[in-house]
Amino acid sequence: MADPVRPTRPPQLLAAAVLAVLEGLVALGFGVAEIFQIRLFRAVVGVGVAFFMIAFSVLLGVAARGLLRLRRWARAPVVVVQLILLPVGWSFRGGTTNGVFVAMVVVALLTLVLVLHPRSTRALVVEDETAAS
Repeated sequence: MADPVRPTRPPQLLAAAVLAVLEGLVALGFGVAEIFQIRLFRAVVGVGVAFFMIAFSVLLGVAARGLLRLRRWARAPVVVVQLILLPVGWSFRGGTTNGVFVAMVVVALLTLVLVLHPRSTRALVVEDETAAS
């Protein structure tokens, strides 16, 4: 019996994984920066934020790796993160934080479009069906 043909990774899925990694790197940078801002009067908050942001970056990294390996489960965390980042980015709208607003919303929308693209979906579904057989 011949081995099933492994689907190729579409460029849309590769781009979505790259954007997820970039988001994870930003979260990691924020978490590490928060470690250096921990003060005694806000130690619990500082440690909590640092831990959460570093764990968030690990989640995005693992999900991006899953997308690169054509794992269907990886799509859900990436989509959920983008849906969370849209209103967070919107909260930066106006004033001196308009750049943050634009960057977050554009990256989140672009990542959503790429990960939900029909070619990305097809590659993930075909992988899942070949793994089941």
